[in-house]
Amino acid sequence: MDGKRLLAVVFAFAFVVSCGGAATTTTGASGAATAAATTGATAAPTTGAGATGASTNPKLADLLAAAKVSQYKITYKITASGGGADAFSGEQSWYFKPPRARFDFGSNIGGQTTTISFFSLPEGSFYCFAGGGSAQCLAIAGAGSPLDQNLAVSMQQSLVNHPDQYGGTFSQSKTIAGQSALCYDVKATAAATTGLSSGTFCYSKEGIALLSQFSASGSTWSMEATNVSMTVPDSDFTLPAKPVGR
Repeated sequence: MDGKRLLAVVFAFAFVVSCGGAATTTTGASGAATAAATTGATAAPTTGAGATGASTNPKLADLLAAAKVSQYKITYKITASGGGADAFSGEQSWYFKPPRARFDFGSNIGGQTTTISFFSLPEGSFYCFAGGGSAQCLAIAGAGSPLDQNLAVSMQQSLVNHPDQYGGTFSQSKTIAGQSALCYDVKATAAATTGLSSGTFCYSKEGIALLSQFSASGSTWSMEATNVSMTVPDSDFTLPAKPVGR
């Protein structure tokens, strides 16, 4: 497949995802992690622990700040409905090792299974496709990612990038995917642009998002971690093929 055709496939896939097409999506763990890993989380109007009398629990903003430097590999089960969101239902995996991140998507369109990966690396951003026993990669610049249409990802990015736009009150502690999770009832301020009114978000002490349940922009989302690893080898960020044009 030449570079032009590969690029056409990239944007065709992005179009299918953004329009809520029949593709089932499996997302790898990296794009969302990029924002979480590289963007500062300044103090948020978090009422959190103090409001519940559990003074030992960290504020939501502190956990979001911890996400900037945490490395981890995580798999989520995502259930989404409304407004084409069901196209994102399935399993997703995110990889973070600041400043590197990667997302993998698996789609089944017309009975053909294709895996698309989005890499955000210091040397650039790349799309890679695997299918039929071969892989191809394309260096990209200034192009959006299919992740932009994934509200579960963009919501986490918004929380990390703009914590001042959300208030979080600690609600409970629980165990998710073998990890201790701190859960917060989160409400958006008028400045938030994600369409969220309120939701439940649970994080590990390292700032890893373990559970997100919310409604926004006419759709309902539930994202729960099923497997978490704090070990992320460098090989997870090795492109499966030399990028076209390089």
